[in-house]
Amino acid sequence: MMSDLENFLLPNEPTCIVACSAGSARFWLSQSRFGDWKFLTEMRDETATSRESAFASDRPGRSFDIVGAGRHAMGQKVSGHDHQTLQFARQVADYLNLAVANNDVNKLVLLAAPGFLGYLRSELSDTALRAVVLAEPRNLSDLEEAKIRKYFE
Repeated sequence: MMSDLENFLLPNEPTCIVACSAGSARFWLSQSRFGDWKFLTEMRDETATSRESAFASDRPGRSFDIVGAGRHAMGQKVSGHDHQTLQFARQVADYLNLAVANNDVNKLVLLAAPGFLGYLRSELSDTALRAVVLAEPRNLSDLEEAKIRKYFE
């Protein structure tokens, strides 16, 4: 799997290109290296820009120590924001997993915000992971399609 966008050539076979971040994902289909891209779909997570306080309903609960008379606040293992990001990554991965499983695409190109790329990889099936030909930790999700395409010319 490559991660060098400047030296990458799209495969000459059905390839899904996804530009994503914790807040949005856009998907295109490329049938050939220099052919047109077909826009497939877009996903949005409106909560991506929410503050952490929007995910927590109140302060953490209190707990007694196992030994002794001490009490302390119970911490959360995963922040609400991270949990929501993982949920959105799961949605994006489900779409890609299904596209690969149904043989709609043979290869995947992931253009993802650096923090989101790890979440996305963790949710991809083994089959989908093997289909990844480029995983670029770069947030291009807000760029116009024409500007994203320029990276592949």
